[in-house]
Amino acid sequence: MSKKGSSYQVDHHRRAFTHKAACIVAGCAVPYGLLANEMCQSETLKELEKCRQASINMVFASPYDTQQWRSSPHMHQQLKKNIEYFSEGKIYLNTFHKGTLGVGTELAVHTARGAIQAALISVSNLTPILPALDILNIPFWCAGQQQYLNLIASKTWQDHVLHKIHKQGKLNILMHYLPGARTVTSTKRYGATIKTPTDMQDIVFRIPASKVLNQFYDLCGTRAVQVPWKKVATLAEGGRIEALDPSIVGLFNGPNNLRQHLGVVSKINSVQDGWLLVVNQPWFNALPLNLKHALRDAANKTFKEHLELQPSIAQYCEHSLKKLGTDIYEPNKEELKQWYELAGPQQPQWLPFKRALLGSEQLFKQFFEAAQE
Repeated sequence: MSKKGSSYQVDHHRRAFTHKAACIVAGCAVPYGLLANEMCQSETLKELEKCRQASINMVFASPYDTQQWRSSPHMHQQLKKNIEYFSEGKIYLNTFHKGTLGVGTELAVHTARGAIQAALISVSNLTPILPALDILNIPFWCAGQQQYLNLIASKTWQDHVLHKIHKQGKLNILMHYLPGARTVTSTKRYGATIKTPTDMQDIVFRIPASKVLNQFYDLCGTRAVQVPWKKVATLAEGGRIEALDPSIVGLFNGPNNLRQHLGVVSKINSVQDGWLLVVNQPWFNALPLNLKHALRDAANKTFKEHLELQPSIAQYCEHSLKKLGTDIYEPNKEELKQWYELAGPQQPQWLPFKRALLGSEQLFKQFFEAAQE
């Protein structure tokens, strides 16, 4: 076959698979057998051959651009390399990036029902399906990287969150991402510097799909609106929202050029803007034991690599936002104290959430202690 013919064949496979995968997540009536026969899609013949030789083709969906690895800790390339290495080529990771198969809560639903095998989704956008995770969104107790790492590595977390998620039978958590703490950020059209909770009064504030974060911004007196992540840039540009809360990394990598529509980032360090790599639990449970171990080992290695890269990525995003004209504000101790006094974990407004998510206030104290160790 000529080089031109080979290129055409590869491109044809790639386009055909992308169409069918998109159709599957949209609920089209495409038989799985037909999809399985055309699973392999790639821009190179080498990758196409690797895919054909694998016994399992694992579809992984992400809202982030694989090529933007300097600004996003998505770890697409490392995850692919590690999964294929630890599985000895038996699992081929087929990455669909840039929101091709959806973003946020869409991806959570697609993965939970098995339309795709794995996805990168924020903790907040997973809370409608995995509500136990929302305990992470109570502000000002677990926002720092070390606190977050302490908590997710603790027996308390394993026993009272992961066990609960496992019993649901929908998703397994393979890996955590720690992009940085959430901010309060004005849009370019609004342009105000939000220094204290008083500055939040009556502003239209975009929130993700988290009941706990909704309560936080209610305490701050905002007019909170839940907006899908993919629509945020359009609403910010049009003046329909005035502020939002992602981390600096999340803001810079937001869809539809969100970075162009930001005013002032205030680093209040409320909660960690955590992401998760999740897999469909029934799919994972059906894997042979050696491939389950391969996925776990690959995720563990990728997580370590992520922690090494994250500081430089966060620094790159902050520097790049400044170059675009976005201001970065660091609240002083007195201003941070006002945030804590209004919405810190000691506030009685969190009692119903602690009881609903964990069963008791006493158990939350164990979580708090685990994070501080």
